[in-house]
Formats: sequence, C-alpha cells, structure tokens
Amino acid sequence: MNEEKPTRPCPVCKAPMEETLQDYIVPVEDGDDLIVEDVPIWLCEQCGYSEVDEEVIATIEDMLDHMDEMLEDSSGAEE
Repeated sequence: MNEEKPTRPCPVCKAPMEETLQDYIVPVEDGDDLIVEDVPIWLCEQCGYSEVDEEVIATIEDMLDHMDEMLEDSSGAEE
C-alpha cells in the first residue's frame, strides 16, 4: 500500500511542499546554537522555502523553557 505524503502549497512559488524531518537550529543567549534533531519541517523542493508549524515551535519553546528551569535549579543548588 503506497500512502501519499500530505502536501501544502508553497506561499512563495505555489509548488507542493512536503513535510520532512530535519535538524532545527535555535540560537541561544550565550551566542551558541542548540540543534534540535528530527523536527517536522515543511519544505518546498522547487524553491527551497521552508516553514515550521506553530504547534511545533510552541513545543520547542516549552522544551527550552524547561531546560532553562532545570539549569536555574541546578545552579541554585550549587550556591
């Protein structure tokens, strides 16, 4: 059984965009980058435009907030 991948039209060139898993780079405050692996990203094969759904971004932001809380808790325990 061959299932077709969901697509959506590219807002730039109107070609079909397919959802793919890619690394997502998040710049952090200290100037470094955090790499989140296997993030679902919509990618246009024709023009290269990409976008991430709002709910995926919200999930990444929640994860980063949780990491900040954990780091604050661990640095507070050292004092």
